Amino acid sequence: MGQINRELFSCGADIACLEYHLIHAHSWADTEQGAFVGYVRAGAGITRQGGPENCYYLGNGDGHGYRLGNECDTYIELGYAHTIAHSDDGLIFTGYAMLNDYSPTSGVGGTPQLAQMFVQATGLEALHGARLWMGERYYGRQDIYSMDLQYINLDGVGAGIDRWPVPAGGQLSYAIFKDNDTNNLPVSMSPGIHDSNSAIRQDVLYRDIPLPKLGTLDVIFGWILPSSPHTETPRHGGYNIHVFEHQHDSWGWNTIGFQFGVGPGTGRGDPEVFHAATPFTAFASVQDASAPDALCCNRMGQSGSTLLGSADRRLRLFEYLILQPNEHVAASFDMLHQADQSPVYGGTSSWDSLGFRPEYIVARHFKLQMEISRDRVTYPGVPVEWLAKYTIAPTFTLGRGFFDRPELRWYLTYALWNQAAIATINANNNAGSIGISRSDISTGLQFESWWGSSWY
Repeated sequence: MGQINRELFSCGADIACLEYHLIHAHSWADTEQGAFVGYVRAGAGITRQGGPENCYYLGNGDGHGYRLGNECDTYIELGYAHTIAHSDDGLIFTGYAMLNDYSPTSGVGGTPQLAQMFVQATGLEALHGARLWMGERYYGRQDIYSMDLQYINLDGVGAGIDRWPVPAGGQLSYAIFKDNDTNNLPVSMSPGIHDSNSAIRQDVLYRDIPLPKLGTLDVIFGWILPSSPHTETPRHGGYNIHVFEHQHDSWGWNTIGFQFGVGPGTGRGDPEVFHAATPFTAFASVQDASAPDALCCNRMGQSGSTLLGSADRRLRLFEYLILQPNEHVAASFDMLHQADQSPVYGGTSSWDSLGFRPEYIVARHFKLQMEISRDRVTYPGVPVEWLAKYTIAPTFTLGRGFFDRPELRWYLTYALWNQAAIATINANNNAGSIGISRSDISTGLQFESWWGSSWY
């Protein structure tokens, strides 16, 4: 806890600074006696037609809607860390493991799985405070909370050295991962790898670079190579680059981001694999089936499909702002523009998003939250899709901070969309309850909580 304690001490009585480090700190708890971390969100709702709750998002192939009163799923993470060995010269080995369970509905009927399992070495003087690690882990994650959008996600199976201090300021990390580690068997069973989407990914992260009077800067570069380039279908390498400026002060904090990816560096899926969950039927005149998976997914960092080449590109710009000027008012603002070039679609598609979540803290344990958002998605040669969502949510909470948890919410959500978006909204919901409607109302209850320090 040494690093996070120093950061918190430097904040003094600055509440926004304290919350910034508690949420964003790359803290590594003292695990001699074990450390338990977790996250949970669960709830249930109903639409005006009855039946299961509906949720409303577009999100350019991998929907990310504004999440207040708009989460139809249940998700749980339970993690545990413990010191497994140490030497008399200060070297400490710590083991980390995490289970998660996801269900797309309001029950916990998913299949639990081991999501993280890795070992980390710390404390050796030669490491200068850096950490060696190996295994499968969540890594380098950063997100826009109100959208539940992990705009960068470097998870995977690999190894690396994390947070080597740089004399000029900041910390340098290097990691290597094996992504998509499977091969597709040939029909004839003849020797050789006939088709494989596996890739080797290397990431260099230079984080917490001090910017006088401007905060800190993160610069991350990822390089991806196909591990079986000479298959029957040519495979390609790619890369991505990310630049994030973080500011925090007594008023809150702000992140401004620039991201660019090429080929598998876009994070997108196979262009010829059809995504049954999001059939963009607007392309029926162009495709014989639903639109392909080429625009999925919105996370960047991990290797996408190695079938994607240099003509497949993604550009993303965003700003994510949290304000809490006093103990009675808080708010988040989100602005995002994403553009995808893909030969499959014969041009450029785009996703533009704007969201605002104001909170009025009535008392220490009660707040009134609202959320207003609008998404706009374009594809070449077809009408523009747009969606607007409005939510109000009286909330019982642990404290006055924007990120104080647990929270117990009752919500009422109204959403409306244009004619072009009907097929997408239906594909993401219970089509029978929406049909040709261009608006819907849902209401329900939700619980959200997290505890412990992040392992990212």
